[in-house]
Amino acid sequence: MTSFLPANAPAAPRQTTRPATRPLSLFTTATDPGPERYLTQAACEALFDRIRRLSRDGDTRVRITSRWRGTTRWVHNSLLASSDELEHRVSITRFINGTRGEATTNQVDDASLQIAVATAERQANREPLDFDSNFVSGAHAYLPVDLFTPATYNLDATTRAAAAGVLVAPAAATGVLAAGYLEVRANTIAVYDTGGLHAYAKSTAAQYTVTVRDAEGTASGWAGQDHADWTKIDAAALAKRALEKCLASKHPMQIEPGRYTVVLEPQAVHALMRVALGADVLMRSDNERSDLFPYNMRRPPRRGLGTSKIGVQIMDPRITVGTDPQDPDGGYVSFDQDGVPYTPVTWIEEGVLQQLPYDPAYALERLNSGVAHPYTASFRMSGGSPSVDEMIASTERGVLVTRFVGIRLRHTRSLLTTGTTADGTWLIEQGKRTQAIKNLRFNVSPLEAFNQVQELGTPHRVFSPDAPAIVPPAKLQDFHFTSGTDAI
Repeated sequence: MTSFLPANAPAAPRQTTRPATRPLSLFTTATDPGPERYLTQAACEALFDRIRRLSRDGDTRVRITSRWRGTTRWVHNSLLASSDELEHRVSITRFINGTRGEATTNQVDDASLQIAVATAERQANREPLDFDSNFVSGAHAYLPVDLFTPATYNLDATTRAAAAGVLVAPAAATGVLAAGYLEVRANTIAVYDTGGLHAYAKSTAAQYTVTVRDAEGTASGWAGQDHADWTKIDAAALAKRALEKCLASKHPMQIEPGRYTVVLEPQAVHALMRVALGADVLMRSDNERSDLFPYNMRRPPRRGLGTSKIGVQIMDPRITVGTDPQDPDGGYVSFDQDGVPYTPVTWIEEGVLQQLPYDPAYALERLNSGVAHPYTASFRMSGGSPSVDEMIASTERGVLVTRFVGIRLRHTRSLLTTGTTADGTWLIEQGKRTQAIKNLRFNVSPLEAFNQVQELGTPHRVFSPDAPAIVPPAKLQDFHFTSGTDAI
């Protein structure tokens, strides 16, 4: 492995992985952290100092990312693969006489760094700065967050394989087929520049998903969760839920498309709200902006803020959506890839659009402000008290949806969105979940859907790797299903 110590530092002692000395159960992990698998703050600072010495005139920004990832996969009730990967990446941006250039490398010896710096400088000589590329620098204060947990960092291949064996046993005993994915990571990100920017954070992340299908190919069940702390993921309960959904969704019948009252589990609500908050819209070109978000975070609007819907009620007044790096249930690193701080923001309050995302260049040029609101896909959505079962009990006729897949934005101005139900869809009749039904395709705008709210339930953390989200189940009326599908 390439050393990340300064070039003149003594070589680190060779490290070896020691075998486990005792059996590891599903939820216990080794206490020895083993070899270091992420870059410390001191190592990142030393690396930036070396790059700065290799640079000539102008300004320099360096982004250093480091990731260890351990994964385990299983299909058809059998272990498929287990791997451990270590990846480091250094991105160097040079700003010279009104131009910029960037180069990336995964090698950190002096010769490789010098080549990367020279490559960035050659690019800078050819590419003039546009509006959103201005060198906006300076020190920032970042909200403290604690996202590193030893339980996740220490989850080794032996433990992951044991977890897979325990989790597939119930499916095998029932005669159905389970497939799953378990991943743990240790991440670091550091952003430095010659103007005084200095940001560093380390974090861990764990995710687990399982899909169970019957041998006949007529039924499917899914469950998943992610968290910085592996011990906060109840993998056994998730596997049980996926198995139950599969067994309950066997031999589905076809129903006519149309407008139905729907009870959406939190994962389905999350998929729609991500669209409404601009996860896709913000990345689109300038001439494809929606009326809700008329610009993206990297380009200023041509028409100005006056054409946005800030101050307009766009959703049911029971809905409030915000984001906070220090959210106790869904915190995240408190700066973006350019070192811009994330701060608590309320995007929608009691149904009224309050804020739109924008970067530092836009803040300085258009708002005469040094405070930016960079976009993050993490959010917390308000809810109520009813459970999914209580929502079902109050529904005369409707559809229960586990989650949506294949989400695509069809019309940016209206946010018309399409997708299909998946992994467990049922008919609700007279307050009871009755018959499994074949999956349905929908065409609906989230703005329309979230103005047809009948009930909101208790928010839960949903499966959303790298962008934590806390979302309630919801009961919506007049949800438009346009066709059926035989896909499970």
